[in-house]
Amino acid sequence: MRALSLPAIILSAAVLASLPGCGGKGKELPKVVEQGGEKGTTPAVVVPAKSEPEAVAVVERALKATTDGHPERIEKAKTNRLKLKGTVVGPGQPIPTARQIEAVWPDRLAMTDEQDYGESRAKILFRLRRPILWVANAREGKTVPVDFPDLKASEAALAGELVGRHWMAMLVPLTDPKTIVFAAKKESANGQSYDAIKAAVAGAPVFTLWFDEKSGLLGRIDFSQIEPGATVPTQKVFGLIQHRAFDGLMLPARVEHRQNGLPVEDWNVVSWEFPERLDDATFDAPK
Repeated sequence: MRALSLPAIILSAAVLASLPGCGGKGKELPKVVEQGGEKGTTPAVVVPAKSEPEAVAVVERALKATTDGHPERIEKAKTNRLKLKGTVVGPGQPIPTARQIEAVWPDRLAMTDEQDYGESRAKILFRLRRPILWVANAREGKTVPVDFPDLKASEAALAGELVGRHWMAMLVPLTDPKTIVFAAKKESANGQSYDAIKAAVAGAPVFTLWFDEKSGLLGRIDFSQIEPGATVPTQKVFGLIQHRAFDGLMLPARVEHRQNGLPVEDWNVVSWEFPERLDDATFDAPK
């Protein structure tokens, strides 16, 4: 296993298990905007000492749009459960997958993928209680942990990816006082206009966030990472599509993930839930 992004880990576990734009009618995603620099590299982003007023205004509008004018509702999203059905790129073809994520901001996340191989099924288990990371493949009563060449670096990289992959859709990181937002500008793609900003979150990559100019809702998350075992950045794009109300929050009902321009995951949201608490044992390796 080289690049240790979450899809790479899932693919690695899927290989073990297999041994014996927007889709639909949703809006098209904004096209990838080249950031300059040599091919395969990403120029360093200079983060200001404090948030810039123009970017703060974009965030405030997004918070109001997402919460129907009640930004305090974001607080409940700090404990959440997300259920998805879709496909993950696998050996030979996309693998039908049901995914459940349970998470508590900022340092705990448990994910279980149930994958359908036709004649057999397998589970991929992901447990993060920072700084402890545990990932395993479970099949036919046997659990095989994933071996990380550099566990500390992998944990840090995966935790950073999860800020964009999971938390940013709910705007939770944008309410953290330590987050700096800046570089607001207008973007246009596919006949639509967007308010784009950059967001620097502690311990995570710098994100480029695209907000629909008409609705104020977050439509796309871009970032790049040089992952443990890799020598060039991986460009990651999450398209957030078909927003609708989930318990008082306007959140995407469809999510599409691309890496370096290639589709790697395609999801339909079954539910977003916001329980008051989650069992703390949820985030530990099963006993």
